[in-house]
Amino acid sequence: MHRNGSIAAMLVLIGAGAVACGGSPPPPPPPPVVVEAATPDADSLAAALAAEREAAAMQLCEQASEAIAAGDVNRARSLVQQINRDYAGTECANMTAGISAKADAITVLREQVHFDFDRSRITDEAAATLQRKADVLRAHPDLRIAIEGHCDERGSLEYNMALGQRRAQSTMKYLVDLGLTGDMFSTVSYGEERPTAQGANEGAWAQNRRAEFVIGNLDAL
Repeated sequence: MHRNGSIAAMLVLIGAGAVACGGSPPPPPPPPVVVEAATPDADSLAAALAAEREAAAMQLCEQASEAIAAGDVNRARSLVQQINRDYAGTECANMTAGISAKADAITVLREQVHFDFDRSRITDEAAATLQRKADVLRAHPDLRIAIEGHCDERGSLEYNMALGQRRAQSTMKYLVDLGLTGDMFSTVSYGEERPTAQGANEGAWAQNRRAEFVIGNLDAL
């Protein structure tokens, strides 16, 4: 009987010790939840970059169009080269062919024609130049062109003024004979007053015996 009591007492002590020590350790707490910042997906980023590229290209296209309107062919061509090099595939790049065509048309229309000494007859070389002009003018019938007649310094002021007018008139007549309407043109003579080359030699004189062409309304291109 005493032995059984001792065993019971020991069991009570073991149980009490287990309770005092808290039993098995508690499980560890769960890890904190990490919320990542939202980032744009690849498609959205690509679309934003494409829109920026289109906008930058369009600014250059607007500058090129402004250069054409001002008759600055060299600047327009430089901008077209930049667009085609740096912004291929954009809407603006698809517009550069039209800008280049206008630049080419202005270049043709501004080509001078030259004359023999003391003559207003259209030479074969001048005829080829005028044919190119006629091709452009047929495509743009609303254009208005002022034809300026010029002379070298030999001869009197009065004579050269009259000779310059004959050169301008013969140039206009040749274009009209190619099928263009006379109301597209006006003529004026500057005689020897506006030389394009300086010097008392045949090289300078040949350059000064000329007709020049001034486009009155570039917006008609």
